[in-house]
Order: sequence, then C-alpha cells, then structure tokens
Amino acid sequence: MTKEPHVLVVGIDGVRFDSLQAAATPALDGVADNGFLIPVRVHWKNATISGPVWATVATGVYADLHKVTGNNGHPPELAAFRDFTAALRAARPEAHTMIAASWHPIAARTACGPLFSSRGWVPEEDPEEANDAGSWVVADDAVAAYAAARIKDEDLAVSFVYFGEADVEAHNRGTGEGYTAAIQRCDGRLGTLLQAIEARPGRQEEDWTVIVVTDHGHLDAGGHGGETGEERTAWIAASGVGVPQHVTAVDHADIHAQVLATFGVVAGDIEGVPFGTRHSPREASPTTALSTTGAPSAGAPTAGAPTAAGLR
Repeated sequence: MTKEPHVLVVGIDGVRFDSLQAAATPALDGVADNGFLIPVRVHWKNATISGPVWATVATGVYADLHKVTGNNGHPPELAAFRDFTAALRAARPEAHTMIAASWHPIAARTACGPLFSSRGWVPEEDPEEANDAGSWVVADDAVAAYAAARIKDEDLAVSFVYFGEADVEAHNRGTGEGYTAAIQRCDGRLGTLLQAIEARPGRQEEDWTVIVVTDHGHLDAGGHGGETGEERTAWIAASGVGVPQHVTAVDHADIHAQVLATFGVVAGDIEGVPFGTRHSPREASPTTALSTTGAPSAGAPTAGAPTAAGLR
C-alpha cells in the first residue's frame, strides 16, 4: 500500500551553526539522525538578511530574480514566482497547505511581504512592535500551538512554520547564554510539531518529510548582513522517505524543489534541485560579494545594522 506523502518545513531564523551544535536540541537531533544536518553557505546573490533568503526558500530562486534584497518594500517581480505550497496546489488542486509565521512579512502584506505568495496565519499582535524577548516568545508559542493543532487534525500536504525568537535575541543581546536558551526553546517548538505529526489518527498510513532550515548566522555581538563566515553560514536538516542520508551539499533554493519532488511534481524554472542531486556548493561570486576580507559586498548593509522591518 502506498502511503500518503506529507511535508513539514520549519524555518528558525538567525541560528548560527556552531551555536546550534552547542545547544541541546533533541527534536532537531532526531531529524538529523534519520537524515542529515549540514551547513549551508548563503548564496552570494542573496544578502545575509531574512527577506532575501526566506524568499529563496519559498520560490527556489535568488534575489537577482525575485528582487527581495532587504526587509523593506515588496518587489513586483516576486509575483512571478509561486511559493512551494502554491506550486503544489497548482499541480494538485486537491492538496491543502498551511503557512504560519511569527514574523509577519513571511505571510502577510507588510514590509517586504508576503514572501510566501499563498500568505498565511500570523499572530494578531505583531512581536516587532515591542521587539523584545517576551514579545517573540509569545508570538512563537502562538505559532507553534496554531500549527500543531492544524497538523494534528487536518490533512495538510505541505506546511511551512516559522519561529523568530532566536534571531531577535542575538540582535538584542548577542550570541551568549540567552541565545542558546532561545535556540533550545525553538527546538522545543519543533518538538511540539513533531509530536502533532505522531498524534495524527492516520499516522501509520502516512509518510512524513521534515525539513528544518535557518536563513543566516550572526556576529558574536549580534547582527548580520555582512560577509563574515559567521553571518553567511546557515544550515539545513531533513529526514523522511526520499531524503538521502549522505548529502554533502544543499542550498536554500533546493527546499522548493525537494518539497515538490516528494509529491512527484517537477519544479518549474527555478534554481533549486532536489536533495542529493547537488554535488558541490554553489560557486562563489567573482565579485566582492564573497570577499575573504570580511568586508560587506556593495550595497549590503553594515553587519549588525538594523533593517527597516525590524532586526531580521
């Protein structure tokens, strides 16, 4: 009997790879143990800022095409690219999907958003208004509760769920103990989603793929947008039927392709490829975008500088 495929993609904003490895993350470890967890260098076409990278996760193309270069205005060019939930529904109209996020531009018409063309659920109270630890804990917890309830009770083919607390903690206080604690709370929320999957009445008749990803890293003192290794190193973890365990290279753009491949749908004209088919990281830019001096590329914000839609 063929089992029904489902995919959960979880975005955890601004988590440094070395900080992740130092934290206690049992939920993410479980994903990695059954699949892979590897560092990912943010593509040189994307600044180390949330807007461009999450737009690439959604669409499978880079900022030279989707034109999200920061966290401010929503570029009209983005409308030409469906997010992976919309692309699946276009191929399979019967499919149901979900998007839930604490950072409103992921799913709402504000600032650079919606980065996901399908839009989705965001907390009524925007955590960026206070932009402190408390506001983001409340917002992320609300997202986890909302998403877990729907995952448990509804037949959702693909879901994207986003948590932002760790990124804001790093901006506000650097990458110390508070940052580690925030990463661990985000892992707890991931665990809540995984428990919801296991609690589904028809779980034994379903195949689930879980993908977890961050968009960029941080400087020790907090901040990103520049070209240091700490800022440009992200990571992706994944497990599930069809996810190879010995993956040596992945890219943010590949998530779009992998989601569709899970359902036997060939992605359109994108720059991502399914997991396991990329044999080397993307080549570095021949320009200053990947300068080894640590200086920001032309047009990139100064590392640690605030961006207009919050410190993302």
